[in-house]
Amino acid sequence: MSSANRRKLRSVYQRAAFSLSALLLTSCATTASNNGDLARLHLFDSSGAPRFSLWYSCAGQVSAETELCWVPSKYFTLWASERHVAIRELTTDDAFDANAGLPSAELAKSGGDVDYRIVVRFAPFATPSYTSENTGMGGFVPPKVGYQAELYVYAASDGRLIVQTDYRKKSDAPFKADSVPYIKAGVQAVLGALDPAYSSDIAGSKASVPCAERPGRSAQGCGSAH
Repeated sequence: MSSANRRKLRSVYQRAAFSLSALLLTSCATTASNNGDLARLHLFDSSGAPRFSLWYSCAGQVSAETELCWVPSKYFTLWASERHVAIRELTTDDAFDANAGLPSAELAKSGGDVDYRIVVRFAPFATPSYTSENTGMGGFVPPKVGYQAELYVYAASDGRLIVQTDYRKKSDAPFKADSVPYIKAGVQAVLGALDPAYSSDIAGSKASVPCAERPGRSAQGCGSAH
């Protein structure tokens, strides 16, 4: 085989490997499992009344991520108010154990006669850009933003875990991009699974959040770069 043919063959292999890698990365970027199990529960009755109560928690791995927890807090609360869902925030991780479910102290605060109790653990993800010069592969590495949300559904009658699912997505973002729409999209993914009929301004997951509504560092430079 001539050297020219070998180069062509090597190029074909490289392109095929790149395409396969891109496909695998894309398939792993967004994950949602067991959505069908949620649908069969009929979380709202025929009149639109909720058949469940909801608890949620939010924390990032670093303080900058945790500061973005105002996004799920804002939109979960807005949705719960509009759809008349009883909602509580779990402020510490030890307030909930996935296998044991909610502690009795939390159950006592829930009130209402419901068929299900749902817990959502939400985690914003945001890493800054950097320049890499390791192993001779220097260059700009873009920031990454996204979310992970774990969802648990328990039968109110006996506390049994009946559905467990998760939603996650991490994306490369432009330099100095606004993280809020990416986190907001995670909230929309969860609410879309729980309540497909729900419609509000959050349905436009890329819609901007006014600067005046942003607490802390998420308001810094707001409006100057998107």
